[in-house]
Amino acid sequence: MKESRWDFPAERRYNFSDDMKFGSKGEELTRNFLQSIADGSFEVKTDRYRNGRMVVETQQNPRETGWKDSGLFVTEAKWWVYIYCLDGGMIAVSVDRLKRYIATLPAGRLKKFAWNSNNPTKGFLLLPEEVMDMLINPEYDAEE
Repeated sequence: MKESRWDFPAERRYNFSDDMKFGSKGEELTRNFLQSIADGSFEVKTDRYRNGRMVVETQQNPRETGWKDSGLFVTEAKWWVYIYCLDGGMIAVSVDRLKRYIATLPAGRLKKFAWNSNNPTKGFLLLPEEVMDMLINPEYDAEE
């Protein structure tokens, strides 16, 4: 079955000047990302189970003292880096974009993790296709 969203639009006329401007925006994004990395403005999480899912922590209950915002909801980082395998498989998404995506999820998606520890957490478990949707869907773009 052919999926049209992966095709190039036939009606699109290529314009070097427009393409150059678009490419420049990508270069600016990369410069900003690298500067944020150099400044230490990133949060790194690692998928221990290598199952392709992304866990996004949003709350914790340290020593059963009550649920408090944590993880994504308190980070001051600009970028959320998620390591899928330790030999170089990772993605980076802006914290703002990830927050916009998480805000669209129903509250029923909130899961409890590490429930048998002295610091249980809550957050969202994103499936691989949801991670890809978050990365490419214009619905989560910043308003310009």
